[in-house]
Amino acid sequence: MQFTTTSVITLLAFASSATASPLAARQNALQDWQVTDLAVSVPMGRPGSYPWGTLKANITDPNAINLGTSSDGSQIIVPAGSKGVNCEAKWYIHGDSPIGRAWPCDSTSNGYWFMHVYEGTSGFSSSNFDLKFTRVAEKIYLDTQYKATFEAKGHFDSKGSLGGVCSAGECNWGLLQSKKPFKITPSKA
Repeated sequence: MQFTTTSVITLLAFASSATASPLAARQNALQDWQVTDLAVSVPMGRPGSYPWGTLKANITDPNAINLGTSSDGSQIIVPAGSKGVNCEAKWYIHGDSPIGRAWPCDSTSNGYWFMHVYEGTSGFSSSNFDLKFTRVAEKIYLDTQYKATFEAKGHFDSKGSLGGVCSAGECNWGLLQSKKPFKITPSKA
């Protein structure tokens, strides 16, 4: 069987495009975000005790984000490694709750982070809750704003990812060392 040069080139081009397509798809897939620290402290409501519950978390996004192409043809890229640091919910334990509002993280370059607290599998408690992190990646280039929003949600409870104890009038829970970093899957909002 003889192949012409054109046949060989066509065959190689087809084989190369067939193997390149899955690779391109993998490169566009988002890597999981990493919750690197999580701590919850809630007083038990004894008279005279501090009446504020706190939930603090840190999260890292290992993805570089392409926000699009500018008018001059430049790719607008936000670098990988953005961190949501000191994301903190603080609530009054006598009738308030951390559910139902956005809680800010410390300021960061190229956008900002915030989190929402949700009920866990049986309501909200300091040892059973869900967290949704939101990352807004943004950059201004040539007087134009480029922006994309991503979210990831995870479940945290004392049966899997949290360890802690209630004593001396306070419950303290934290992300188990064996679960760090706790991975959650982001998607574009």
